[in-house]
Amino acid sequence: MSFKKPIHRIAIVGTGVIGASWAAQYLARGFDVVATDPAPNAEANLRKYVDDAWKDLTSIGLSTGASRDRLTFTTNMKEALSKADFVQENGPERPDFKIKLFAEMDAATPVDSLIASSSFFEKLAARPSRNRVVKAVGLSAKIRCKSLI
Repeated sequence: MSFKKPIHRIAIVGTGVIGASWAAQYLARGFDVVATDPAPNAEANLRKYVDDAWKDLTSIGLSTGASRDRLTFTTNMKEALSKADFVQENGPERPDFKIKLFAEMDAATPVDSLIASSSFFEKLAARPSRNRVVKAVGLSAKIRCKSLI
């Protein structure tokens, strides 16, 4: 399957350290980012992480259009994924959880969008039902935003 759809809107599923790092990186590269996480205080924690990382991202160099104002948040995953060109999944590393999460993401994401995962359970999680391109990026949980760039 070839992929030619331009990527403008990125959805982040799970906003712990890894998801927040991805969100900050994508914002610094000028993308619109919609994040989703059901955890209590997830939005506040994400915004604090992005704010704290922004100085380092700025010193490295921001892309045209980079702005923290391009970050939106919703606890409704279906809403977050409904218009995403690219989805970055960062949920808990539990095979049973990942299988269910990927099925829900697959159903909510446009069929021509990419889903990437920070998961180590790629073979368990990547069971898309619509010929979707799924890629595990294998990000270590100890990597912080500074190390991503």
